[in-house]
Amino acid sequence: MVKLINMVTGLISVFLILMSCPAQAENRVLSVETEEGKAEVTILDGKATLFKKGITKVQSLSKGDFLSEGDRVTIGKKSRMELKLPDKSFIRFDEHTTFELKSIDFDKKRKERNIKVNMVLGKTWANVSKLFGGKRRFAVLTKMAIAGVRGTVYRLNVEEDNSVLIKVYRGEVVAGNSPKTSAVVRPEKVMKPSKMAGPHPVSGPHPVSIEEWTYIVSSMQQIFVYPDGRVTKPVSFTATDEDLNDWVCWNRSLDKK
Repeated sequence: MVKLINMVTGLISVFLILMSCPAQAENRVLSVETEEGKAEVTILDGKATLFKKGITKVQSLSKGDFLSEGDRVTIGKKSRMELKLPDKSFIRFDEHTTFELKSIDFDKKRKERNIKVNMVLGKTWANVSKLFGGKRRFAVLTKMAIAGVRGTVYRLNVEEDNSVLIKVYRGEVVAGNSPKTSAVVRPEKVMKPSKMAGPHPVSGPHPVSIEEWTYIVSSMQQIFVYPDGRVTKPVSFTATDEDLNDWVCWNRSLDKK
């Protein structure tokens, strides 16, 4: 009888312990994958507001939120945000930046993407994943220029006067003022040994016609688009103190991770 009582008491004790502790399944660390057709907010330092298509009420964003096609976001003062796109690319935005997700389609099986981000104002940094085969469209659009890329790292600034600065750090960007530009993509080039020409004078950057133009901007090159649509030909830049500002250093540290 005593053994039976002890057994019942033991079972009751085990039951009470199980009831007081959360299930192990609830404590597991979950690996969250970005949903197809959505972008995840992976970093948000400060504040950002969301304007959803068809909804007049402004929403506040938080880390872990998902953005969809047509969403328009404004980054607040002293704030920054990073998005993880469905193709595993990352795109970041500095303070006082407004952008719209025009398209974030991605087919994982076919390795096809059609990602377009419309920059209204501010600064963006893109670290674009490589895709092989299928459609690989990835473009950042502004009022004055379009930058179509594949497997590259670059930044783009849009000023209040609609002028645009594009700086490429790795790979190539095909920049132009025609909608067709967004369909053009370039892989990173593997540089082969070659003879270098001796020192010779190089003309500085100068604006060209506002007619339809397209340029391939390679690693460590930049172009500038004027408010009236004129553009400078690609010129080289170096990682000097002028370029290594806080925005650039922050992005490069994240890219290394």
